[in-house]
Amino acid sequence: MAKKHKAWIHVGMPGVGDVLEPALAHHHVALRELGIASAAHSTAESFRAAVEMTRSHKDWSLKRSDVEGQWTRLVRRAEKSRSDLVFSQPLLAGATLDQIALLIDALAGYQVHVVVTTGHEDDATTLGRWSTAVRKTERLHLLETDGLDDAGVWKAFGKLVGFGTASLGLGDVARPAPAVDSLPEALRELDRLARRNASLEIRLEELDRKRRKLKKKLREVA
Repeated sequence: MAKKHKAWIHVGMPGVGDVLEPALAHHHVALRELGIASAAHSTAESFRAAVEMTRSHKDWSLKRSDVEGQWTRLVRRAEKSRSDLVFSQPLLAGATLDQIALLIDALAGYQVHVVVTTGHEDDATTLGRWSTAVRKTERLHLLETDGLDDAGVWKAFGKLVGFGTASLGLGDVARPAPAVDSLPEALRELDRLARRNASLEIRLEELDRKRRKLKKKLREVA
């Protein structure tokens, strides 16, 4: 039997390790050359998939059709590379057991590993729920982030997954809104605003698609 590729799912926590999501998307081409398939090629893609899985589209003023099937599409695209898959999105930290099971269903061909970054009071709760996603306890990883800057978190994550980050700099990677650890409410609000920006990007993509469709119709009429 052929050895299964690994699927590394980073799920925590909002405000901690947020650099991983944009870094993976920004470097998806370079990562592919290193044998790692970033499921998302943009933060809009990863956000859309997480919203679909957590059934939170209404919270972000999106329609169900805006996100329907996004996670499966990302997984299927990554499968074509025949390599390990990696995905990061903070919204997944709040996924329910049923939502986690649904997300894992699409990864039937992979050996699933879950990575949770530390830094919040509910680390244990998140770890408990996401432990159901892995078949063996050694595939549930707690990534310590205390004392690490973005580059340190990125390097530690790369070491865990199996890729070096020396040539994958963060200089051109768009950062999410900064978190304020001592003010939980402020942290959640900053995260909400960052994700709101991503939802607006999705809506702009839809408007652009409609514009191109209308332009095509006008050419046909002419």
